[in-house]
Amino acid sequence: AVLRPDGIAKAGLAKKFGIILMPDEAKSVLEKGRWEESDGTLVISDYPPEYTKGMGDEGKEALLAFVDGGGRIVTWGRSGRLFLGTQKLGETEFILPIKDLAKDLEKEGFYCPGSLVRIKLTRDHPVTLGLPDELGVFYRARPVWETRIPGLGMDRRVVAWFPERDLLLSGYAAKAELLGGKAALVWVNKGEGEIIFMAFGPQFRASTSASYKLLWNSLLIP
Repeated sequence: AVLRPDGIAKAGLAKKFGIILMPDEAKSVLEKGRWEESDGTLVISDYPPEYTKGMGDEGKEALLAFVDGGGRIVTWGRSGRLFLGTQKLGETEFILPIKDLAKDLEKEGFYCPGSLVRIKLTRDHPVTLGLPDELGVFYRARPVWETRIPGLGMDRRVVAWFPERDLLLSGYAAKAELLGGKAALVWVNKGEGEIIFMAFGPQFRASTSASYKLLWNSLLIP
């Protein structure tokens, strides 16, 4: 089934879905239906209005309720940014134990326009079941995950990370050493459910078969 942002709030997620996939997309497009400039200006779209509707606050809260009640959301690329910072579920406010360091690294000169990079995998997590100690993944410099101490009713686990050395496998990256040790895949628990944050595209243009299994495992783990 396909969920469109403007239909999430009234979709009855818990009754119809067990897992929701959120491919790479800008946070502003998901929330507001349009690209947002760095100064906060929304870009005027050439698409008809019915195709430029975001999920709004109600849709986002519906996703959080879905997770809290036992659902799983799998994100990759920028879509994971939707769940950063202060979140609200009913009258409760909380911050998930994850943040994005991409802007900080960019200021220090890190640049990766889209290259094959190496990631290291932990071997004792269901998402990495049947995989080797390391993989090559397609990565575009954002996001760069980092975890923090979880609050009440939450947990987190770094499942994959960027190595300190020999990071670049193919392509170009400036100051790649800044990425060393940063999280590439993070599992976050909230309430009865979970969110999986992948910094990279596991299925990029159907050309990164080595990382497909990370996506399959994310869907199939109990």
